[in-house]
Amino acid sequence: MTYEEALETSKQAGAAHAADPALMASFCAGPLQTLCGAVSPRLVWAGAQALGMTTPDLAAMCADRPQEVADLQWAA
Repeated sequence: MTYEEALETSKQAGAAHAADPALMASFCAGPLQTLCGAVSPRLVWAGAQALGMTTPDLAAMCADRPQEVADLQWAA
């Protein structure tokens, strides 16, 4: 699944009903940049997916280690 597909799935199903990749895409498209600054939502999503992270994992990383979120852009 691509970032665009996951984001569209999240929009159609709603965040409460979306599978984790779609929920994470919605999180990346929404509050991610407010929490972590100038990062690419698509690249962060791809890096987190490549590492097998869940949305709660990514949210915790945003809160505690925003620099590591930026590093996810290069993990995929």
